[in-house]
Amino acid sequence: MPSWIDVAVETEEQDHDLRAFLTALFDWTWDLGGPETSFYSIASSNGAPVLGLFRFEGARGAATTYFTTSDVGATIERATELGATVMMPASQVMDLGHTAVLTDPTGATFGLWQPGTFHGFGVQYEPNAPGWFDHASSDPQKAGEFYAGLTGFTLTNMEGDMRILQNGEQWFASVSNGQEGDTPQWKPIFVVDSLKRIRETVPRHGGAILIEEMPVPGSALCIFTEPVNGTIMTVMAAGDYPE
Repeated sequence: MPSWIDVAVETEEQDHDLRAFLTALFDWTWDLGGPETSFYSIASSNGAPVLGLFRFEGARGAATTYFTTSDVGATIERATELGATVMMPASQVMDLGHTAVLTDPTGATFGLWQPGTFHGFGVQYEPNAPGWFDHASSDPQKAGEFYAGLTGFTLTNMEGDMRILQNGEQWFASVSNGQEGDTPQWKPIFVVDSLKRIRETVPRHGGAILIEEMPVPGSALCIFTEPVNGTIMTVMAAGDYPE
């Protein structure tokens, strides 16, 4: 299952400004990392970890979604058999766990995380925490079959060109058709208490609203760009739609 998200930026200024923007949106607190960890900082919602932010030369603010595995080496082997490419081989992160980064057959980046002392998200499906994941590419069928084969979970075809990955009865990700010219990617979606509050907060802190409110089953989405790298972000309304 998806268990972590991190975002890479290039400079100290971008690091500071993106933290400030995310804090304004989600009221997160930060445990700031030092140079020995590429300034890897962890955001928390009410004390529960929800996202990592670090610095990397050439980074442009893209988010990477990580999937938990009990054996990162075996999962890498399975992923490459299914057509993935290894970008960063398995490595140990102190006593926290083991990680790797790959590209799936459609070109989208994803990570693997084998927990040690750190297990990833401390909270999900609540306001100011991750609540959904969407994979967008030009070939959602290929993407869906890859992740179903990798995870062993079910790929369910919905109306239109949407597919759902589900673990038993739990739906946790959509596999959709991306916009022409867009980079294939996993897009994390965060739960918020109010779309109205997000629409007011984003432009006040330098972002731009792209879609004010888009109904989806059981909720609604707001899509916007953050002001540091212009990365597109999506939030979903908690509780009864729309607020």
